[in-house]
Amino acid sequence: MPARDPFRRQHALFAFVLIIGAASGPATAAELRSPDGRMSLAGSLATWDVIRLHEHTPSERPTGLLDLRLDATTTDRWRVFASLRAGYDGKIGHPRGGNHFLALDEVYQSKDVFLNLDEAYVDLYFETFELRIGKQKMSWGQLDDLQPTDHVNPEDLTEFYFRPELERKMGVPAVRWTGYAGATTLDLVWNPIFTTSRLAAPGDRWFAPLLRIPAVFDTPFGAVPVATRYPDVDPPPHTFASSDVAFRLKHFHEGIEASLTGFHGWDKWGQTYEGRSTATVAPTGDAAHPLAANVDVTIVPATRRITVLGADLAMPFLWFALRAEAAWIHGRGFPLRVQETLAGDPRLFQVVGEAAARVAHTGEPETVALPLPPAALGRECLQWGIGLDWFVTERVSRRLVGREWLAGTFVLAQLLQTVIFDHDAAFIDDAVEHLLAATIRQAFLDERLGVELKAVLNPNHGDWFVWPQASYRLTESLSAIAEARIIGGSPRQTIGQYRDHDGIKLGIRWSF
Repeated sequence: MPARDPFRRQHALFAFVLIIGAASGPATAAELRSPDGRMSLAGSLATWDVIRLHEHTPSERPTGLLDLRLDATTTDRWRVFASLRAGYDGKIGHPRGGNHFLALDEVYQSKDVFLNLDEAYVDLYFETFELRIGKQKMSWGQLDDLQPTDHVNPEDLTEFYFRPELERKMGVPAVRWTGYAGATTLDLVWNPIFTTSRLAAPGDRWFAPLLRIPAVFDTPFGAVPVATRYPDVDPPPHTFASSDVAFRLKHFHEGIEASLTGFHGWDKWGQTYEGRSTATVAPTGDAAHPLAANVDVTIVPATRRITVLGADLAMPFLWFALRAEAAWIHGRGFPLRVQETLAGDPRLFQVVGEAAARVAHTGEPETVALPLPPAALGRECLQWGIGLDWFVTERVSRRLVGREWLAGTFVLAQLLQTVIFDHDAAFIDDAVEHLLAATIRQAFLDERLGVELKAVLNPNHGDWFVWPQASYRLTESLSAIAEARIIGGSPRQTIGQYRDHDGIKLGIRWSF
């Protein structure tokens, strides 16, 4: 029997969502109530396709996603919450079979059909504190999308940053104790299990181009073929010493919210790698070219422990809301420009040359380890940011455009700076890196049409992206979604490496 066409399957799902959503009336969550509490089941079913604007980039099949949320509470004692996500991921280039559940300790998962228990926890309420036990997400800090003080949860970056922050976050199994004393709150978090961010694997739509190694190197020995492997991370032992711990002390006073935070555990942000390589030299039997060499390179995601101390602040300022946060980070890894120096490293030529001399003498092939330079170095850094957000009032809208149709527009602008201490090597990042971001959001047509524009610029290197999004409510429960991802800049930078991954996403979502 021939394999089923994934395009046909996803287009059938698209039609199913459209027919069901259009035929249904206003959809509401299923809910049960009693004198002691309630239980509700809600969710959504969505499907979308991506139109590539550069045909030579990896393709993407249509995607389907089912999202279910269960919420059960009693009036004052406990709450149970669970979020299940399942679907077909069209970004996967070379899907692998086996277990379809997404794992906590794997960077490359390559599961097109997937199941994920996004969150599942129990809340227990007491007089002066509450306890949350289970797989959960936390969002600390005050800035938008990238918070220097927020390190508890890893993120799913298989679509780069083109997903809302809470969707990118991955739940971690943790115990969270929250105590209250007036306007002061203290959070203590313990995550006993190693968790890591999820990244696109080789062959996937969003695999990082900076990780690609050329298939052939020109060397003094001629053109040498290179085979590259990308195995998954080597998880650390499951011991108490491998735990993550964090705290947040927050205080609210007269409209001002301030927090102190700390974290010690596995770095979820600084994605770095370790390189391992061997060269094999063998006789060919050809008098003109008596020896041949080939190189095998292995690139493995690195694991690093970091310590973070930070603070954040949110307060009204004139007509705006001022947000700021800063964090000192010890032990973060920063990637080096390995690709530019690998083919010209004299140490590599020396090792291969010595092996070639021995093979020429013995006539036996030989494999030697190559002394690759480090792919990243650990450094201390300071990361801080400041932002202003503003809701346009009816009065301001009338003064700007003579009408009230700008009223309710949300405008955000922020600056994020990273300072790397001891910047004494060929780092990809400058010693002082900047990131400028802006967001504009508004609703029209009695809130049936919602539009948002996000833009990010790294002025150090000139790489950037623009991310316009729109959602139109066709019925009470059915919405059409559209967005574009436009990326530019140097292919040697974190954002600019995806400059050929521009695309337009079109889909539909049924909520219930």
